[in-house]
Amino acid sequence: MDHIVHRVLRFDGFELDLARGCLRAGDEEIDLRPKTFEVLCCLAENAGRLVHKEELFQAVWPNVTVCDDSLVQCIRELRQKLGDDDHRLFKTVSRRGYLLDVTVLPRAPQSFSDQMAVTPLEEPRKPAPRHVLRIIQAHKLLWGTVAAGPLLVALVALYLHGWSVLLSDLGHASLAKNGPTEPRPHPTFKDCEDCPEMVTLSAGDFMMGSPEGDPSREPGEGLPRRTVIKKPIAIGKFEVTVDQFSVFVTETGIAAGNLCRPMIGYDNKGEFIWGPPTASFREPGFALTGTHPAVCISWYDAQAYVTWLRRRTGKPYRLPTEAEWEYAARAGTQTRYSFGDDEIALCAYGRFADVRARFPSRDGCRRDTAGPFPVGQLKPNPWGIFDMHGNAWEWVEDCWTPNAPEIPTDGTAFSRPWSCNVGIVRGGSWAIGPWRLRSATRRPREVAPHENHTGFRVALSLGE
Repeated sequence: MDHIVHRVLRFDGFELDLARGCLRAGDEEIDLRPKTFEVLCCLAENAGRLVHKEELFQAVWPNVTVCDDSLVQCIRELRQKLGDDDHRLFKTVSRRGYLLDVTVLPRAPQSFSDQMAVTPLEEPRKPAPRHVLRIIQAHKLLWGTVAAGPLLVALVALYLHGWSVLLSDLGHASLAKNGPTEPRPHPTFKDCEDCPEMVTLSAGDFMMGSPEGDPSREPGEGLPRRTVIKKPIAIGKFEVTVDQFSVFVTETGIAAGNLCRPMIGYDNKGEFIWGPPTASFREPGFALTGTHPAVCISWYDAQAYVTWLRRRTGKPYRLPTEAEWEYAARAGTQTRYSFGDDEIALCAYGRFADVRARFPSRDGCRRDTAGPFPVGQLKPNPWGIFDMHGNAWEWVEDCWTPNAPEIPTDGTAFSRPWSCNVGIVRGGSWAIGPWRLRSATRRPREVAPHENHTGFRVALSLGE
């Protein structure tokens, strides 16, 4: 263990400081997701040797069933952050594993603490145990201000006396930068038997958008900016269901969801293959029940539903604004998902593309059916709201703008004076990969077409 903790590994202008738990290029620190850092540690410990996928899975995700895409995304992030566009540094051996093609050298010692960086072993080492990697990460903040030698002795002594659990917890705390909060389900209510159940949310503020360090971010999301929800609101605890939408259709006679395009798979370029536009919200191209989310819904259909709900209840129901939707989705967090940054946990919270069905977007959940789940089947976010990650794309009130600074920061919707031909959907769907289920993801969608992965949930202004 001493050998692992003390090492500073240098390759191609980069330094992997295992003691501080970071990667550096000169004086600049390169931010990596925790899982990506663990993958890099494992490859660096075995530099110049092919590391089989199973070996990486066991080192980074022990006792967890994951798919290849979790590892692929870590490698993709490393290539992006280290400028390895030609794959000369991280080499892929098809269906076998990865090789870090460098000669790892010790950093030249400059001080007493640096002299403790020892020469790498001549033979490849086994991957660092998971608990050791956590201890390494836990040291990061401490090493910034305290001399390395005495602290290291103390840390090793703690470990040898069986305090590894304490250090592991410290590591999690140091990595939990505004991570998921404790579940605090908010009060709920229903205004009628067939109405959506609503979750009350107090006024507040949050950081809307995604940081530059997010490997999955898209420019349209914008950098984090403070956004204020000035008044309390309520938002649907679930997506509007088939049963709920059927009541609206029966009472109004609207021909909702007709001419819906069902997705039937992917082509060899990864683009969706669409079937003929003959589906509807009752027959969207997959088996469903009354508790499934209503899909094949256009923006106009969703607007018609909330107009009907306003008349039925006498309350100002509407679609949520983009800001309100993200406020509810984040539920007090600032991580990629409402439960944290690690998409390995996404299987418990979101329904997304399946590895065995016609939409093999590498989710790792081992589900073998297409289509969304009945609402509320997976875990809620910390505020007790379900299916904000995946299941069905959800319409919001706003018109689309690719320029994130145009999105109001006071919780209101972005509108266009003359027309709104392109709207916005949030949250991802059952046919989309996990990177599009992040809290910050926003996508443009024409408002008139019907597609069998798009639905909605409703919002309500309170105190008006």
